[in-house]
Amino acid sequence: MRGETDGERGRTAGIVLAGGRSSRLAAGGIDPPGGKASLLLGGIPLLARVVAAVGAVATRTVVVAAPGQPLPALPAGVGVIRDSRPGSGPLAALADGLAALAPVAPVERVVVVSCDVPLVAPPLLRLLLDRLGEEPGARWWVVPEVGGHLQVLLSVLRPALAPAIDDWLAAGRRDPRSLVERLHAERPGRVEIVPEAVLRRADPDLSGFRDLDTAADLDALRRTLEAGGES
Repeated sequence: MRGETDGERGRTAGIVLAGGRSSRLAAGGIDPPGGKASLLLGGIPLLARVVAAVGAVATRTVVVAAPGQPLPALPAGVGVIRDSRPGSGPLAALADGLAALAPVAPVERVVVVSCDVPLVAPPLLRLLLDRLGEEPGARWWVVPEVGGHLQVLLSVLRPALAPAIDDWLAAGRRDPRSLVERLHAERPGRVEIVPEAVLRRADPDLSGFRDLDTAADLDALRRTLEAGGES
């Protein structure tokens, strides 16, 4: 797998989704201010871990957060926008992120990652970007499939998909997986579903897809970091 050139990286932006609810964590007695985004793992907030991974492959990153949601400190240059439709789900937040990037040229590729996959790493993101390709006329969306589930909240896409996403939302649809499935059915050459065997080339144990929803998830992730020498 090759690395991206400076020119390719310059045309790549990142959207990190941070405004999701943390109801299952809260039910387990874990309810930090700011929700999952501010939760510490190895002394580092989840949001900061994901922003660092995205920043390694993108020249501009925006975080989409809920209105009034407190966030941990972020690197200089990382933008923060607030959900325009709070409670409408991650696809609406993605639409807000794309709208924020629209005035920035030339953005040709967008990395989309939720803040609750703290082990995501740049090699996995680069693999997905490589499969999206460099030319705007190539693929529209590259979406991993792990355990039989589409991982839309760890994918890469073209900004030109914004109208399709807006139309989906305007029709009252919120499920991003259903949108990917529809686009894949209509234009299979433009939407790629990446199987686990390919993903493992960059992420052998698929740790980048381990999300944090419960107290048990948090304990397991902490043990993983400790085993890797990170306290």
